[in-house]
Amino acid sequence: MKNKSSAFSLIELSIVILIIGVLIAGVTQASRLVRQSKLTTAKTLTQSSAVNSIKGLVLWLEPTMDNSFISTEAVDGATLSKWYDLNPQLSLPNTFTAGSGITYKASSTNSLPAVAFADNNTSFAGTYLDTPFSAYTIFYVARSTNLAAENTVFYDGTSGTNGFGVSLTSAGLTKVTYGVSTTFNFGLTAASAGAADIISITIDPNSVLGLAVATPSVKAYKNGGGVSSDTAKTITLSSWVNPASTGALRIGNSTASSTTTDFIGEISEVIVFDNVLKKSDRQEVEKYLSKKYAITISQN
Repeated sequence: MKNKSSAFSLIELSIVILIIGVLIAGVTQASRLVRQSKLTTAKTLTQSSAVNSIKGLVLWLEPTMDNSFISTEAVDGATLSKWYDLNPQLSLPNTFTAGSGITYKASSTNSLPAVAFADNNTSFAGTYLDTPFSAYTIFYVARSTNLAAENTVFYDGTSGTNGFGVSLTSAGLTKVTYGVSTTFNFGLTAASAGAADIISITIDPNSVLGLAVATPSVKAYKNGGGVSSDTAKTITLSSWVNPASTGALRIGNSTASSTTTDFIGEISEVIVFDNVLKKSDRQEVEKYLSKKYAITISQN
């Protein structure tokens, strides 16, 4: 009887182990199916987005489309060498070349892919943006994992000389930098490490005739709401010149090797227009990003 009981217990144990294995496999497969479903939905949202048709699109970097990255590099943890601009309005969209150590993360905000930046002082570099009057509308979705220092989302031109950049300060505030020392800090509800946000920024240094204004309007929105502006600067048009041809547009840092402004975390999407969008158009882009990344917005 004792041997039979032991044998029966071993059989029971084997069955339990088998059931656990099946359950684990089922959960893993279900998670994979959920991620795949979200990825398919994200691709559909991207293809049907208003971003495609709004006038003045100059940059669109996103992580879900098949042609965003080299296919063999779109694997979790793989080192990225290229990030391709998907702008349908340009015959030759921008191509961004990565410095060392930038990787593909298969599951980030809303279980969608993202580009992961570590504390390695590196960035993606592409051709600088050049627009007639230096007016812009900028959108980005990013998640910083370390706000101990400034996190640069992008910088267009030569840092400290010309051009402009957008970053998160060590306090998690949105910061726009123009030229050498002109900065606009926005008192939106501060970002927290590990939280993904949709940030929208409009820059309008000119009148409708393209002339410089004494108090240029720069506004920022976090997750569609909380509008904040900084217009207490007197700037001449020369201070808002387009980036010099020696510069570059960098994603994830202000220079090729800055040790103080590199982004640490994940950048999901960057969209730039060369004009100040109408409110309705800005909100359409925010709605698209909200649905795609499952980030709640309340629009102003």
